[in-house]
Amino acid sequence: MKDVKLDSIRLLVRRAAWLSILLVLLVTLVPIGWRPATGLSPNIERFCVMAAVGALFAAAYPRRFWLVVLTLSLTAAMVEPLQSLAAGRHPSFRDVEYKSLGATLGAVLGYAAAFAAGALNSRSPPAP
Repeated sequence: MKDVKLDSIRLLVRRAAWLSILLVLLVTLVPIGWRPATGLSPNIERFCVMAAVGALFAAAYPRRFWLVVLTLSLTAAMVEPLQSLAAGRHPSFRDVEYKSLGATLGAVLGYAAAFAAGALNSRSPPAP
């Protein structure tokens, strides 16, 4: 019973991780007027959003920590130039830095959460 519950949680976290990156990609590529804003600095927003995405992916795939960090950082670097296609958007290397740093810190926190939850100690095979 415990394994069934753990598998359900893993599936939910994986779905949330993939949904989160899809939402980030969508928001990154829409015109500036459509982008949600919190009132915080855009750099803080970028950092925090990618930290959440990094935490979800690291918790979803805890045995692939470095792959998560590298993939999220490369995704940020590859998607940022596409902003030039959207009205009012201006790609910036600084934005990639904030997103990559956020993804890395989030991955560390997600990995720590997975470790604390015992996901790394379970006998289940690593995530595909």
